[in-house]
Amino acid sequence: MGDTNPLPNSFEVKVDMPEKVKLVASALSKMKGVENAKFGQEVIEKLFSLTRMIRLFGLVLIIFLALAALFIISNTIRITVFARRKEIGIMKYVGATNWFIRWPFLIEGMILGFGGALISVILIVKIYGLLIQQVTESLTFLPLIPQYPFLTRISMFLLVTGTAIGALGSTISLRRFMKV
Repeated sequence: MGDTNPLPNSFEVKVDMPEKVKLVASALSKMKGVENAKFGQEVIEKLFSLTRMIRLFGLVLIIFLALAALFIISNTIRITVFARRKEIGIMKYVGATNWFIRWPFLIEGMILGFGGALISVILIVKIYGLLIQQVTESLTFLPLIPQYPFLTRISMFLLVTGTAIGALGSTISLRRFMKV
């Protein structure tokens, strides 16, 4: 057709960070020879708003579940201390130090926290594997985070955090309920 092409030239630009889309579109629209730069501003703003809401909800849920686990572990250790108060009294009479008495309860709290976190990790690995399988079959255009470097980091974080919550719950319970 020569110089009389009825279709306008177009370029598709991909941005590595979604937050930069608006900035890149405004910079491109100011370039010489560019009529307009379309980037679906309404859709992106709705997507960012939805992402913010999901993150906020997730953070509130994580805090709530961590406090619930802390409460459950603390009460479990408190019940164990009450059940063994005679043994604790005997240990004090024969000269056991406070830390010698507290260590088994602290370790029990850490094991409880680790066990809860391990159950969570197993469920997350199974559910995420099924989710990836379903999404890749039906929505091939939707990119997902690869399973193994992502899940390994999340699993380690959950196991360490669960153990720490167990130790904290045990410490709180021992401080409040164990009179040694």
